[in-house]
Amino acid sequence: MSVINLVRSGAVFGDIGLQTVNVTPANVGLVRVTLNAYVKLSVDVSAIVQNDVTFIVYRNSTLIFSTTYPGNINNTVPQYEMVGITAVDFPPAGDVLAGQIQYTIVASAIRTATLGARSFSGIAVAGNG
Repeated sequence: MSVINLVRSGAVFGDIGLQTVNVTPANVGLVRVTLNAYVKLSVDVSAIVQNDVTFIVYRNSTLIFSTTYPGNINNTVPQYEMVGITAVDFPPAGDVLAGQIQYTIVASAIRTATLGARSFSGIAVAGNG
């Protein structure tokens, strides 16, 4: 797997479609989606006063989750971190009844950062528990 360089820009590093075609209309309100992402993150030394790397998750192009890795603005050598993200979504009935929901995760950085090994997965469950 190749690395993704983030230099004051963003990049999609995960894109999945979760099937909901078998969910009955009576159960659309019970659908819950759990999304998990893991990434090996390297943040380089920079003169920029912020060290933010932002992770954003979209459902069918609608923002549903965002979090920022603040890092350490005083670091003098590149930092290496394993970042784990979990997001839960309660998709609207129209998205569930469409039969498939697309989830995309994007990473962006104010300063130079690199994404190494990475994964993005999800599961949709319809039920009371």
